[in-house]
Amino acid sequence: MTINYNLAVSTSKPWTLFKLLLKWRGSIWKSVILELVVWLMFYGILSIIYRTALSHDQQRTFERVVQYCDARLNYIPLNFMLGFFVTAVVNRWTTLYQIIGFIDNIGLMTAEYVRGRSELARMYRRNIVRYCELAQVLVFRDISMRTRRRFPTLDTVVAAGFMMPHEKKRFDEIQYRYSKYWVPFQWALALTYDARKKGLIESDYYQVVVQEEIKKFRTGLAWICNYDWVPIPIMYPQLVCLAVHTYFIVCLLARQYIVSDRASNKTEVDLYFPIMSTLQFIFYMGWMKVAEAMLNPFGEDDDDFECNALIDRNITMVLMMVDQGYDRPPELKRDPFWDDEVEPLYSEQTAKIPNNPLRGSVSEVRLPDHVLEIRMVPHFEDRDPLLTDPAALRRRVSVVPVNHMEHRHHHAPSIGSLDMFRSFKSKVERSFSKSQLYDVEQPRKTVSHGHLPVLDLSRGGAQKSGDSTPVKEKSFTNGAFIDSRAFFFPIYHRIC
Repeated sequence: MTINYNLAVSTSKPWTLFKLLLKWRGSIWKSVILELVVWLMFYGILSIIYRTALSHDQQRTFERVVQYCDARLNYIPLNFMLGFFVTAVVNRWTTLYQIIGFIDNIGLMTAEYVRGRSELARMYRRNIVRYCELAQVLVFRDISMRTRRRFPTLDTVVAAGFMMPHEKKRFDEIQYRYSKYWVPFQWALALTYDARKKGLIESDYYQVVVQEEIKKFRTGLAWICNYDWVPIPIMYPQLVCLAVHTYFIVCLLARQYIVSDRASNKTEVDLYFPIMSTLQFIFYMGWMKVAEAMLNPFGEDDDDFECNALIDRNITMVLMMVDQGYDRPPELKRDPFWDDEVEPLYSEQTAKIPNNPLRGSVSEVRLPDHVLEIRMVPHFEDRDPLLTDPAALRRRVSVVPVNHMEHRHHHAPSIGSLDMFRSFKSKVERSFSKSQLYDVEQPRKTVSHGHLPVLDLSRGGAQKSGDSTPVKEKSFTNGAFIDSRAFFFPIYHRIC
């Protein structure tokens, strides 16, 4: 039985998790109580023997043994082994739950693509999904003790309605030593093929869609069988179990209170009851019990998977999908927001709670009001070779006007006075400390790529290095563009 406590922890409060400590079913108390009582009983017996039955010499020997065990207790790497073991078990448990087998998609696709209201069409739909669920029952019978108790024989599966007598006869005719989980899936796929031939499935694509969902369901069940076949290597659970139990067997001696006045390791306060050791026992033994309960989630622990409930849910829901729920959408009408602004309603109690919709963290940052335009310029680092490359002259600079009206309804922070432009300017000034790069700002007619000359940057000055065939001039109607030569010519002039 799965213990659901989500409602109890739905809201985080100081006492939320403390309420879980009061639960018994599936709790840490239920898992460690037996071992804890046995451990405390042996601890008490040793304590009584030490205090009352031993002579002084025997007590001194006992105290030396206690000191020896306590000094070497950390030799057992309990945290390390438990941490890795629990991580491996939890990952395995999570994977098994993800592939446990929910039949919803098969039911939806079968109801959508196997068309018809005739009795024949109903039989095709119902039997396709029933065969898929029959395969899940057969798998769970072999890996889950709860399901095995529910269906101890195939005759009980027939009596429960998952298999019919003539189907069992056909199933029993297949005799070989391996499992026959594939048989119901083969029946289901054969029905989809027959339905396509009889026109109940309108196209090959629809048939493939239904078959793909059946294949995915089968693959998940196959992986469950594989995980049941090959568990975590037995040495690992043995090692962890041996380490934890050995640790606390040693603690029976190492955690004894020393009461002899002549002992160098005399306990300052004799509490009789090992409070801290008991807490440590609960924590470490409970840690191991968590992994023990999750190691095989198809068992009969309190928090194991509800295989029987899943079977009931799947067969009930999927038959409802393909039969009573088939092809019965509501009448098509205009939705409530047809001619009005979409404004979903809340209950009066929740309408006062503010929402935090998905919005970028800097999506409302805007430019200050005095910024009227933004200059878009090429990016280059200090001593960038683009400054001396003729191809760089083909780059253009664009001036973009700023529309502040689109930000009026926001009360957002400002990003400052053209921080990006100043950053670009500072980089250029570091390369050309005395240049007046930004003096030339007069916009000119845009020059196309085809009319840019190839410059010779030798001492002789800028000359054409040969005749080049002009390319058809491209038209730029954006008045915000500036001739790239007007921007880069001062740089070229000072280099030469």
